[in-house]
Amino acid sequence: MPGAVYVDHGASYDPIVPGELDRGGAINTITPHNITSKNVAGMAVSGFLVEVKSVNLDELRKKYPEAFNRPYRAASGLRRERVLKRDEKID
Repeated sequence: MPGAVYVDHGASYDPIVPGELDRGGAINTITPHNITSKNVAGMAVSGFLVEVKSVNLDELRKKYPEAFNRPYRAASGLRRERVLKRDEKID
């Protein structure tokens, strides 16, 4: 449908700028955080008005190098890796 944008549910949150730019496409970054009522946990939304812009990834890489230096897989997004502290034992 011309003029429509589809965002798949279940995308990984991978912020370039937290609260502003997300490389992962996580829908939770634009959905309200309130629940429908105190008795039901659900969202009362059916659509959003969004603005889509083309970006130059090379410019973003230069401006936010720390975001683009994190472990990342194109097929699955941000890789979450465990960080061990010195002298920490794994059971």
